[in-house]
Amino acid sequence: MNLDELKQSWDKLSERLEREELLRREELRMIVESKVTSYNNRIKLNQYLGWLVLVCAVGILFVQGIQDDPFGWIVIGTVLLMDAFLFAPMYRILQRLAKFEDTIVEQEQMIIRFEQMFVRRSIVVGCFFACVFAYVIIEAMARHAALTPSWWLWMILTIIASAIAGGWRYMIERERIVEIRQRITALKQFEE
Repeated sequence: MNLDELKQSWDKLSERLEREELLRREELRMIVESKVTSYNNRIKLNQYLGWLVLVCAVGILFVQGIQDDPFGWIVIGTVLLMDAFLFAPMYRILQRLAKFEDTIVEQEQMIIRFEQMFVRRSIVVGCFFACVFAYVIIEAMARHAALTPSWWLWMILTIIASAIAGGWRYMIERERIVEIRQRITALKQFEE
């Protein structure tokens, strides 16, 4: 085998490896894109369902004739403010990620920012629900002189079930964010 044949086979092998690397990078990019898009769609669905629940809550206030009770309006207003200040920035970041127009480094920074917002949002929402539960308990105590053991049992079970459901939901969402972040990091390593 002479030097020219060796050089040609080396060039072919090098070209083939470049094509395989390009295909692998494109495949990884498509996986990341589909993960971000599906997560974005799931978040949008949750947002629409949340708005539907708010509309139903306002309807219930009027149907039950308790539209003068400030607690219901305070809760609804707080949820709207949380949506505007906590959730909207997260949706914007996720929509920008789903477009996949930015560089890998920018995408990695966005997913880190999204992760930080997610943690903050989870803490604020947890505190909000804890305050609502506390208010409901205090209000029930003020209205009823003697609370029955079954009332306490249902209240405790509700708090425990809410904490478990919230923690479970947090872990699922956290795993999705970590997976997206890992895939973007892997894609970044390909680019370098």
